[in-house]
Amino acid sequence: MNSNIIIRKETKDDYFATELCTLRAFWNLHGPGCYEHLMVHKLRDSKDYLPELSRVAELNGQIVGVIMYHKARVVNEEGETEILSFGPLAVEPTCFNMGIGGMLLKETLALAKEAGYLGIALCGEPDYYPRFGFLRGRDTKLTHGIYGTPDPFMVYPLNDGFEKLQGKFYETAIDDECQDEAELAEYTARFPYYKPLKLSCQWLHAEKLGRISEIQKNSFTIRFWEKEIPAKLKGSFYEADAEALPLVGDYVTFSYNPYGDSTILSVCERKSLLQRPDQAKTGVMQYMVANADYAFIVTSLNEDYSYNRIARYVSVALQGDVTPVVILTKSDLCADTDRYVEEVTGISEKVRVHAISALHETGMEALAEYLVPGTTICLMGSSGAGKSTLINALAGTELMKTGEVRRSDSTGKHTTTYRRLIELENGVTLIDTPGMREIGIANSEEGVNETFSDIEELALRCRFSNCRHESEPGCAIRAAIQSGELSQERYDLYCSLNTENVRNYAKKKEISRWIKAEKKAGKKKFRY
Repeated sequence: MNSNIIIRKETKDDYFATELCTLRAFWNLHGPGCYEHLMVHKLRDSKDYLPELSRVAELNGQIVGVIMYHKARVVNEEGETEILSFGPLAVEPTCFNMGIGGMLLKETLALAKEAGYLGIALCGEPDYYPRFGFLRGRDTKLTHGIYGTPDPFMVYPLNDGFEKLQGKFYETAIDDECQDEAELAEYTARFPYYKPLKLSCQWLHAEKLGRISEIQKNSFTIRFWEKEIPAKLKGSFYEADAEALPLVGDYVTFSYNPYGDSTILSVCERKSLLQRPDQAKTGVMQYMVANADYAFIVTSLNEDYSYNRIARYVSVALQGDVTPVVILTKSDLCADTDRYVEEVTGISEKVRVHAISALHETGMEALAEYLVPGTTICLMGSSGAGKSTLINALAGTELMKTGEVRRSDSTGKHTTTYRRLIELENGVTLIDTPGMREIGIANSEEGVNETFSDIEELALRCRFSNCRHESEPGCAIRAAIQSGELSQERYDLYCSLNTENVRNYAKKKEISRWIKAEKKAGKKKFRY
């Protein structure tokens, strides 16, 4: 227990800090966002509010906890009896395991007893409150007026006579007054932005919700609010397929350990997944990044530029349900940027293209549409393409080291050697990835088809459904090439990527079957 924590009454100067603490404590705990901060705001003006019993916790000048008491009632055939309830009881999430909630309870329970109240009833965390002497409602003569006697319904006797009390418990109506979505959104906008998440793991209790920010071998780092927490995997993960293991960008539940590595318990459902074949293990997929909204495919306008490689990146992004945005960097060194923009735009109708110079801050204003709070952007590209310089420009400060580019071949050193999640002050998340001069294709049929949707549409016009697009009569693709509607180079690239995708995916399935057979036989555990 921290001796520097002060338990005291709230003042008007504390109002914003108290509500911010409450918002952070309940954010995404039971569903997307929360409403408890609005409840605190409304409760202060309620006739049921009891400021003489309510308290805040202060640590180093910061509000890190709050408990709000209010009147409640028990109704039976003989009438109503006034009792107490409280809520919210909130603790700043980065101050967990410091005993703040217990300190608030200990002091205020004594105040409530001294004030002569019979007892307390509430709905709260069923694994938390019994530690402080709370009883299950089902073991008393009280029931909740709406819910009956569920596990969260608990009571706390304060003075003689409470054990004889029977009837239905009703709390303040403030909770119901906080359910208007428009009002809640307007009030929440007064506070710093935090992304609301809807996940199947909610309701959360003892476990925490964080995001994987870094992985190095078997060591993981979880971003939890402003903290970076070291973590290891729960043992059952080592029997799972590689795709089920946490990736940078994944939201995970974890058990917090203040004295060492925390334990990752589960990976939450993913919105998107970027993957490619591992070049060192042909056919084995390398799962790169989860939950990105945009893939910034960064290519510099020098010898690094490769139409073929950009098309591969675009296919990988589309396959992973990520919007591809090609960023052509170092536009100040190119005399004809329009030519390259037009060429890349032709890769797919779903690709977006911008030519910029991060160093000279030209073209950067066009990227503002992607820098929306809550958005995650994954940066991909070759070493020396300008990813680190772009990140620094987007952040408005030097977060990343930048390397020199060799004049002989326009390639650079690896300034990023592992994937890393970076949260900007404006609520945008960036994921930097190591430079990749080559990117393979596997398990990406949908991505290739979306990238080359024009060719897919032409194929549907062929006279024969099994047309091989060679010498068959009525071939729409050959006719488009002859007329100049489709270039031979683009068609050759489409064929090449499709062939590579099929070949690598077949190898992936073969290796996957082999790994499963080895696991079934009880042999060495494999991780990829």
